Amino acid sequence: MKIGLIREGKIPPDKRVAFTPIQTEEIQQRYPNVKIIVEPSDVRAYKESEYKDRGIEVGDVDDCDILMGIKEVPIKNLKDGKTYIFFSHTMKKQPYNRGLL
Repeated sequence: MKIGLIREGKIPPDKRVAFTPIQTEEIQQRYPNVKIIVEPSDVRAYKESEYKDRGIEVGDVDDCDILMGIKEVPIKNLKDGKTYIFFSHTMKKQPYNRGLL
């Protein structure tokens, strides 16, 4: 299974990430059938080099089975046929998120 940590697309950008470099490394060591790829981002709280230094791939996440983020993904950025995990806030019934339902 491939999990992609996506770059946050909401404006203003969010610096948080689903997994830290240490957590990402631990997941891959504990579950050898899981590969995590980190999408490049200039605003993330952790630098790309912090992931790379732990042997985590940084690059294109289009081939991943699951895409993980923190904030809701703008509808225009959603990729067809992909499974996403993020906080969508759809239960708050925010007008701009109705399309995510």
